Amino acid sequence: MAANGADAVSLDRVVAGVEFAGGAAGDSTAQRVSLDGMQGSVQTTAKLLLAPVPNAVVDAVAAIQPGYHESKEAVTPLLEIDKNGNRVRRGSTYRVVRADGVVEYTNVPPVHLKGNAVTMLFSYTEIETCMACNLHSPIHWGSTALNLTAYADVIRAASLEYGVDEAFLRAIIHAESAFNPRALSIKGAQGLMQLMPATASDMGVLDAFDTSQNIRGGARYLGLLLHDFNGNEQLAAAAYNAGPGAVVRYSGVPPYAETQVYVERVGTLRKRYGAAIHPPLTSSNGSG
Repeated sequence: MAANGADAVSLDRVVAGVEFAGGAAGDSTAQRVSLDGMQGSVQTTAKLLLAPVPNAVVDAVAAIQPGYHESKEAVTPLLEIDKNGNRVRRGSTYRVVRADGVVEYTNVPPVHLKGNAVTMLFSYTEIETCMACNLHSPIHWGSTALNLTAYADVIRAASLEYGVDEAFLRAIIHAESAFNPRALSIKGAQGLMQLMPATASDMGVLDAFDTSQNIRGGARYLGLLLHDFNGNEQLAAAAYNAGPGAVVRYSGVPPYAETQVYVERVGTLRKRYGAAIHPPLTSSNGSG
């Protein structure tokens, strides 16, 4: 690489990933997304392999890539304990248009900029573990308020499509994220049903924070687990938490404290959601 008279240098020892959210100008068929309008800006994930990158490379990139900006700031969201006893971190991602036209995406609150220059794209809640996995949770699972309305159409459709009872789906969502679509675990599980990236990919989920995709992906996975364990919801819940291999290895719920309390709490929620969604038919002895 060479630019503006600089000596040519090699990038063969630098591994880099570039995130690009632009589209061809004037392409009316391109899907408009929240990062639309980005011009001349990239985010680098370059990793140094053997030696420092020569300054000439940095100068060359800056010369041939107008609007290039690499932030040196980093912010670790503050850790707090929520009302349910869970360790959580909360944060936001911002789009910043600087005076020189550079567009920057950052989790650093840009307090020195105001107005149209700053757009908060989304907020997230990072939880240490799933809601029902906290061994010291103060939640009373037998009496905590149920959520019978959120995402009703998607849950009902996914229930029918993948053969998973709607009450079981709601119990899993409640146990995993308490219906928080932006939940993100420290281990990387995402969204309402806390899908791990690999599982999400296997289930055809492109965006785990899209509520419809997340629910359908989670329902599909639960459907497969129920099939593997002959419709046993207790074993399916255990496999959802600890992995199907652990359930097979122990021929039942694995002896992990987290998994055991998870299965118990999901079972409690499942019964309560079942009673609310599928109330028992009352018999009538009246004369006709």
